[in-house]
Amino acid sequence: MANIDGGHYFLTTLIPVRDGPVQRTDGSFTAPSHLLREALASLPTAQQSPASVQAGFSSPFSRCTRTHFVRAVVIDQPMYNGRDGGNALKQALRRVNLLAQQPVDNLSRPYLMFNADFDAREEEADGGLASWAAGLWDRTEPELRAIFEACVGFDQVNSGAAFAGWLKRCQLVTTMSFNDYCVPTPSFEGYYTLHSWGKGVAIGIGLLILLAVWAVLALQCSGWWLLLAVPAAALIGIVAGLAVLWHKGSQPFPTGAHTDLPSILKALHVQQRFALLAAELQSADAATVHRRFGEFVQQVQPAQLSAPTQAPGVIRSDGVELVTHQHVPQKAEAA
Repeated sequence: MANIDGGHYFLTTLIPVRDGPVQRTDGSFTAPSHLLREALASLPTAQQSPASVQAGFSSPFSRCTRTHFVRAVVIDQPMYNGRDGGNALKQALRRVNLLAQQPVDNLSRPYLMFNADFDAREEEADGGLASWAAGLWDRTEPELRAIFEACVGFDQVNSGAAFAGWLKRCQLVTTMSFNDYCVPTPSFEGYYTLHSWGKGVAIGIGLLILLAVWAVLALQCSGWWLLLAVPAAALIGIVAGLAVLWHKGSQPFPTGAHTDLPSILKALHVQQRFALLAAELQSADAATVHRRFGEFVQQVQPAQLSAPTQAPGVIRSDGVELVTHQHVPQKAEAA
């Protein structure tokens, strides 16, 4: 289905920003888009650098343990990419004036593009969008209000369900998603082979037989038109086969094993500690390696997702030092 691929929901929204002046708490006036930019600029990011780690803050979206990535961008106007291309010979023959202005797209107001990548729930009718939005609201309502209060219609949002419905009204279909993790390759056997075409032809022949019976019984038609049965069956079979292919092609890739956020965090936790163990045991004897690996398994508990694990929104697990690259000036050579 659209928006879902490999067990992840890829949300794309384009939200109109309110126009007109807005008054700050100090009495000054500004534009809603300026307030939106200030809210986004002051929003803590994930702890992905030494500076952000030392600040001690983390992204509020990390409180939702289904959220992998969130991106928010204010769009004032679409970027101008130059003139629409065309065949140079045709333009010359038609004497097209390349200096004449072409129509340019313009937005009537700024828009907020809000995108999110989170764990889908394909058993739910909407793929898990409503439950994710409601859970995000419950955990980050103050931050969400600071961001979206400059947007059209957000003043009516007062609950997680209302927030989910408001996002749904601003949603665009994501047809070209970027999955961050490896997903299993689906089996295409039977989907792009004669199996699908045979199924389509069988459906077409069945429909044609029903049509013939209906025509003979209801319309009392003569049998001459049955000469069209072969090309009609072929045409209906081709259409049905294409419909089967289209249906199969619209299905999402299967969910990858261990690609949900808790599994990813656990894998990062185990990976970092295993790297430290490997560095520790570089020159150890076999008995020490065997003993330390057993202790390692007991410490990290690979089969236990909940704990110990890496916290969301950080680049390293607790107890793992963040490596920083410092520039060491080279000594000047003697002349």
